Formats: sequence, C-alpha cells, structure tokens
Amino acid sequence: MSTTRDQYISHKLYLEKRAGNRYYNCGYMMYKEIMDGASPASVPNLKEAITNFEVALLFDKNDVNSTMLKNDLCDKYGPNGSLTQVMSADLMTTWKNNAKTIYRNCKGC
Repeated sequence: MSTTRDQYISHKLYLEKRAGNRYYNCGYMMYKEIMDGASPASVPNLKEAITNFEVALLFDKNDVNSTMLKNDLCDKYGPNGSLTQVMSADLMTTWKNNAKTIYRNCKGC
C-alpha cells in the first residue's frame, strides 16, 4: 500500500495551505447545515459559507471543492437561483470584498 504526502517548498506555503483548508472546512460545515435544513438559508448563514469559500479560493485558486460548493449555493439562492432569491449581486460582491480583506489579514500573519 502506497501513501503520499503533500510536499511543500517552504513552511510558509504549508501554513497558507493549512489556512485555506480551515476556511474551506468552515464553509463546508455551514453549507452542510444549510443543505440539510439544520440552519435556514438566511443571509447571515449564506454570507458565512460563501465568504469562507471565497477565502479558501484566495489561498488556492484551484480548489475545485470550494468552487463547486460556492457555485451550488449561488445557483440555488443567488439572483438567478432556482429557489427563493436570498442573495443579490451587490451583496455577493460585498462578501467577496470582505473575503479579500480577511485573506490579506491572514497573509500578514
């Protein structure tokens, strides 16, 4: 049986990947609660999930899971969503800008 480990060029890259994974995990937990019906698809809950996915994508632009789950929320609850419209395009832009601020603050640590 063969196991592989991620190889990192530097400790800094490892810390960035770990931070991105933490934001993905937080976004996923809120996503799961919204989809399971444990939490309502309200603006604060959607904001938390989408902001965390956006930050994860800023750490790793190739994170296909974050992209897929964020797009799923947007497809269902966004301006052109299949369910009730909860998020507007302006609101989503604000959340994306908030994610950039969080990312910049994390990168400085």
